[in-house]
This record gives sequence, C-alpha cells and structure tokens, in this order.
Amino acid sequence: MATCDILDLHEVLISCGKDPSEDIKIYRHANPKRSIDMYGQDIESVIRTGDLEIFQSVQSSKQLGKGLVAFFMGESGRLSRFLGVWRVLSVHDWLHESPRAREARQKTYLRENGIWHELEHDSRFDTLANRLIIEWPETGRHHQWLVENGAEKRQIQVREIRAIGIHRPFPGFDDVILGYGELKGLIDSDAGGWKEALSSTRGVYLITDTERGDLYVGSATGADGIWERWSNYVSSGHGGNKVMIDRVAQIDVFADNLQFSVIETLGNLASRADGIAAEVRWKKKLGKRATVLNGN
Repeated sequence: MATCDILDLHEVLISCGKDPSEDIKIYRHANPKRSIDMYGQDIESVIRTGDLEIFQSVQSSKQLGKGLVAFFMGESGRLSRFLGVWRVLSVHDWLHESPRAREARQKTYLRENGIWHELEHDSRFDTLANRLIIEWPETGRHHQWLVENGAEKRQIQVREIRAIGIHRPFPGFDDVILGYGELKGLIDSDAGGWKEALSSTRGVYLITDTERGDLYVGSATGADGIWERWSNYVSSGHGGNKVMIDRVAQIDVFADNLQFSVIETLGNLASRADGIAAEVRWKKKLGKRATVLNGN
C-alpha cells in the first residue's frame, strides 16, 4: 500500500471502480518518430482525429495480454499522461473481420503481419483522462503488468492530477500546434500554464485550414497577447475575419480543420505597428496561400 503522502495509481483506479484483484497492464505511447515514419502523423494527431482506439488496437505482437490495459502518453522524461482504460476482448491476426478492424485496415493502421486486439473502452476512468500524470517505472519497458494473477506487481506514484481541460504542459512557442477543439478546451478551462505563456507575449500567429491548405496570418498586440486574440476565435469562431465568417456558417465542419500555431513572438511591448509590420513580412514569406483566409 502507498504511504499516506503518496497517491498511488492502482488505488486511484480502484476508487474509480476497478476490482482490486483484476489484472491490468499499463502501456505507454512514447515513440512519436515510429508513428510518423509508419503513418505520417504523430500520436497527438492520432488522438485529435479520434483514431486512438484503432491505433492502439494494432500491435506487433500479443503484448497487451488479456483483460484491462491502462494507456498513457509519454511526456517529458518519464512523465506519462493517462489516456484511459480499455479491455482486451480478443486477439486476432491482421485479416480479422470486424467493423473496427476493417476501419483500421482502410486507414492503413492494420497491415500485413500486424496483430489486432479487439478493444472495449471502459468509461469508468474517463474523468481522469488527459489529467492524471504518473512517473513511468525505471524499467523503461513500454508495457508492463500493474496487477498480474491478482497480485500487485509495482507501486506507481501519481505525480499530478491536472485541472479539467489541460491535456499537456505548455511545450514552448516553437511547438505550439493546436487543433480548434484542443484550443477551445484550453481557453474554456483557463488553463494555467498555457494562459500564462500566451498572455505574456505579443506575436504573429498562423491559422491553417488543414483540409484546403488555406492560411490566415494574424498579429496579436493586445494587453493579453496571443491568448486574448485566440480567445476571440474560440468565442466567435471567426475572430471578426470576413472570410472566416462565411466559413463559420458551417462551423461544425470547418472548425475540425483549423490548426493554430505561433510563428513569431514579439515580446510584451510590441506596438500595433510592430505587429502589422511582422504580419506583412510573414505574408510575403508564405506567399499566395497566406492571404486566402485573410481576405486581402
């Protein structure tokens, strides 16, 4: 048992309804390069597109075992973010016929010689998804037993339970790439680290329509910097932009394709004129596509 000052992963799962003696594995997604090499996108992108379940149903061996599996996303160092719990119902070769297996083949996740695990999502643990953070065991193995044959194999410390809406820590301005849904979650939850960083600087940002390839280059020089400007997009869907207003008439479809990124920071003293100058410079660098969503 964990000591009174340490929050233990298994105890947290039990508090959500897990049978203490039921076997459960933990599995860590921690190799983004492999995902990019094989599928052309990193695992965070897989999550955003709603393909996480079929993505992790495909393995190179029968390594998920049987019973429950708690999946995690690797963050910095050994820190790992809880994604949820799934139950392995059955294991098959790559030609298995089921609706999800066919979808996995169609999307090229399931390929020749792959092993298909028929998974069932267990919603009892969903309130902790993308919030609970653990420190991965030092063994380094990306899959290992937490409980095996009814016996607890290891204690794993819970390092943090984040506020609702915060999926990951602020990665630095160069690595800010957010889908509309993720940005909305951050804005709606007033996510601490993100708000502090994006409010602390003014700058130039890029909005990409990933379906059409159209771009919007904008500058943010208000008192609360980029956070303030992006908050306007979340509240209205268009930020007052005349071209995007037309597209937001179909916001349910259009928003799914929007991607937000920071392309230049200007510090917290930049004037409106500084922002406009930087915005114009980036439009020239990015060419014709950079004016499609701007309407100029």
